[in-house]
Amino acid sequence: MVSSCWSRNASSSRPLLVAILVLLAGRSVFAEGLIIVPADASIKTAGGKLAGQEGQEGGWNLWSNGEVGNLVNFAADGKYKVVVRAGGTPARGAGPAMAILVDGRQAATAPVNTKGFDDYVFDVNIAAGTRRFTVAFLNDIVVPDPKNPGSWLEDRNLFVGRVEIAAPAGAKDPTLGNFADWAKEAAIREEKTLAEAAKQIEQNRKGDAVVRVVGSDGKPLANATVAVDLLRHEFLFGCNIFGFDRFKTPAQNKLYKQRFAELFNFATVGFYWRWYEPKPGEPDYPYTDKVVAWCQAHDIRMKGHPLLWGTEAGIPTWSRGQPAPEFQRQRVTEIMQRYSGKITFWEVVNEPAHDNGVTIDQPYRWARQADPNAQLIVNDYQVLGDGCPQFFDLLTKAKAQGVPFDGIGIQAHEPVGMRFELDNVKKILDRYAALGKVLYITEFTPTSGGQPIVGSHVTGKWDEKAQEDWAVKFYRVCFAQAAMRGITWWDLCEEGSWQPGGGLLRKDLSPKPVYESLKKLIHQEWHTKAQGQTDADGKFAFRGFRGRYEVAVTAADKTAKVQFDLSGDRQGPATSCAVTLP
Repeated sequence: MVSSCWSRNASSSRPLLVAILVLLAGRSVFAEGLIIVPADASIKTAGGKLAGQEGQEGGWNLWSNGEVGNLVNFAADGKYKVVVRAGGTPARGAGPAMAILVDGRQAATAPVNTKGFDDYVFDVNIAAGTRRFTVAFLNDIVVPDPKNPGSWLEDRNLFVGRVEIAAPAGAKDPTLGNFADWAKEAAIREEKTLAEAAKQIEQNRKGDAVVRVVGSDGKPLANATVAVDLLRHEFLFGCNIFGFDRFKTPAQNKLYKQRFAELFNFATVGFYWRWYEPKPGEPDYPYTDKVVAWCQAHDIRMKGHPLLWGTEAGIPTWSRGQPAPEFQRQRVTEIMQRYSGKITFWEVVNEPAHDNGVTIDQPYRWARQADPNAQLIVNDYQVLGDGCPQFFDLLTKAKAQGVPFDGIGIQAHEPVGMRFELDNVKKILDRYAALGKVLYITEFTPTSGGQPIVGSHVTGKWDEKAQEDWAVKFYRVCFAQAAMRGITWWDLCEEGSWQPGGGLLRKDLSPKPVYESLKKLIHQEWHTKAQGQTDADGKFAFRGFRGRYEVAVTAADKTAKVQFDLSGDRQGPATSCAVTLP
């Protein structure tokens, strides 16, 4: 959607408009048009008022990834001129990256100068209607001070001083929009997205199967009774398992495990270096071994998270700063080889697009060598907030350079409190799927702790009803995406949850409505159980959700049971299962 962008520091061949902007710095650029004063804007997902910036009293400091703007009425389709007066502070040698978002989708981007305020001019194609128009901060990062835990050396911020929008020639100027009109349009888009998801689930998540029954003589048996039942989804429905044996009583620990196994077939196992290895050479393998053994006993697949991370959590207390590459390699190799064949999935480096103190090039090569059969995932946040262009670029370059990774991990809780518009979620997932890798929602935490709902046509506070409604809809849209392989909830119980109210269970381990609704969705609506008789050729055909099935066949007082996996190419032939009655 972007046609151009200029700043006041552009080359000497900049258009006349930009030269005029220099003369008008600090004042309105257009004689007519809409001016948004950020501090007074109706949409502010993060940050605070600018302080100590002369001439920018109405500005806004985005000190975390977030956005600021308004609902805006656009009278006609066309190319609108947008001017953002902005500045910022650098970190790790780079200034802030800024984007224009229209209904949550990137319409323009630009790097921002950190030596003062400049006017950034964009030509943006916008469709008529009421739009959610915001300026977003794309690459927030804090550089920690290794000598003073909890402090930082650098903090990248984006300062937004003013936003102006002018209509194309012959069109009416944009005006501040009405929330009711925008919400109505957004609600229609959401229902359309959910309807499309229902069709895509049928297409992308199910497969055809044929059970062929023969007698001991090898001849087909007609009229045999066949019953099929899905035992375990191919799709990974998961949660981190950080609460395993962490409660005060044996009864609580038992109930935690029971609730986990009743809902999930996938567990994220923690390997945060700072806490996992409190003394050099003494990793907490005994605890992990218990978790792994329990998961194996309950047919729950596992993912290790994370082996390396550029933040404080990834730096052991006994190390001054990030350990040297030889120690990083030793950790990756030792842990992955110890759990080879047990833990299949790994997030080797966490959030590399934001915390680039650890790159992914060598660590993922070490991981591939340590366990060639492991599924390696690159994981980062802010993706559903604004598309996280730096993450997309990192993945694109890594793929071109042959960095061995199999999946893309998308965290789905940043900005915290945002109820992402589902049509935009679908578009972002489609864009990342185009990279040719499988996708995972690696962290998802809608809450019920009373925080305000932001970024959505749905208003109010996050309570148990809002949490339940949003989670079920979000699961439907993600489950429908063909490239998606799993969804992981972040924190099963509110006891110890990283966000207040973020659990599926209350602190007393009682199920919240969202737990019950997801259980019904996964184990009833998305469950296949069928029964019938074989035809003259001894065949019984059915269509079901992909996964592991048990087949029970009965004929002439004889019974046989087998298991088979309905999987493979979604466009390929039906999966065949042969059963021989004695």
